[in-house]
Amino acid sequence: MQTHPTVVIGAGPYGLSVAAHLNAARLPTLVFGKPMEFWQGMPHGMKLRSAWSASSLSAPGGAYNLDSYRTAIGAPQQLPIPLPFFIDYGLWFQRNAVPDLDPTYVESVTVDGGGFRVGLVDGRTVSAGRVVVAAGIDRYAHVPGFASRLPESVASHTRAHHDFGLFRGATVAVVGGGQSAIESAALLHEAGAQVELIARGPIRWLKLHDYRGPGRRLLYAPSDVGPPGLNWLLHFPLVFRRFPVRTRKAITRRAVRPAGARWLIDRVVGQVRITTQTEVLRATHEPKGVCLQLSDGSTRLVDHLFLATGYRPNVQKLPFIPPSLAGRVRQRDGFPVLDRWLESSVRGLHFVGGLADHSYGPICRFVSGADVAARQVTASAARTPAR
Repeated sequence: MQTHPTVVIGAGPYGLSVAAHLNAARLPTLVFGKPMEFWQGMPHGMKLRSAWSASSLSAPGGAYNLDSYRTAIGAPQQLPIPLPFFIDYGLWFQRNAVPDLDPTYVESVTVDGGGFRVGLVDGRTVSAGRVVVAAGIDRYAHVPGFASRLPESVASHTRAHHDFGLFRGATVAVVGGGQSAIESAALLHEAGAQVELIARGPIRWLKLHDYRGPGRRLLYAPSDVGPPGLNWLLHFPLVFRRFPVRTRKAITRRAVRPAGARWLIDRVVGQVRITTQTEVLRATHEPKGVCLQLSDGSTRLVDHLFLATGYRPNVQKLPFIPPSLAGRVRQRDGFPVLDRWLESSVRGLHFVGGLADHSYGPICRFVSGADVAARQVTASAARTPAR
């Protein structure tokens, strides 16, 4: 019999999916966090690049998937998936599959005998037999060195903005070449800003990504991560994780290199200034904005600099994991080294989502990776006696 519950930290797609499977297995579970919080802070107008088949949260038997939600509310299938639709779906999933969620934040996790002591920001503490960290990637927004000393009033990560309409009439630069950068450039342009997109490489377009013909199931795995030829390998992370580290890194670089969805082409090409194969060498704060010195020898003066420069997960940056515990977690490049159950070197401490990337592959960066994570964590919880 389980003597202490499993505590799930985080209530995004991964935390909710893990909790849904644990609940279905009748394993005592406590879930802490605000549901879909990261997604609710994204800029207005964004859409999911992922395919419909890759955007459902996970519950046993496929319950509460996107098709179930669409049927429940009587809505047509929407492609690409609008952000508000996905957020509403996630909240519906939470109400049905994880109804006892506690929105309180976790403040600390410490080892307590053979288990854990979890402290909450409201002063409560709970004992846990195991802890699943599903805290998302929000705190890992990467700010390049050239922008690290600029005030947020003139330079910020795209993640920091919910309403690009505030920049109507402004001159802005967006740094990056991936989906977030390209879509942010489109949204800023449509909000009335004068936009330049600056990328250190070429702008790539996923021109086959939304192909829905008869060969779709052969070209793309349901998880929809990576190009044809690699995505079926990434679809099975338990196989992918067996490859040598060097091989996994090479596959990941190829599979998730920066690119934009085809449906953004007409919203960007010919609409915003695009500068490719160019890096920002230096950025300085001046009375009239930010001066950018580029690697092609040119300069730009903009009102605001947007950094669509991705995320860099690191277990050391989790505010609720004290150094004494983080130091016990075996790591590689800041990522915890995980076994097939997504369990770290600290027995009973699991990591899912972005922090599992180096062990489980880039599927962990996407919603579709929540299914295998939820199944593996639940299998581990069911087979290993709680402490």
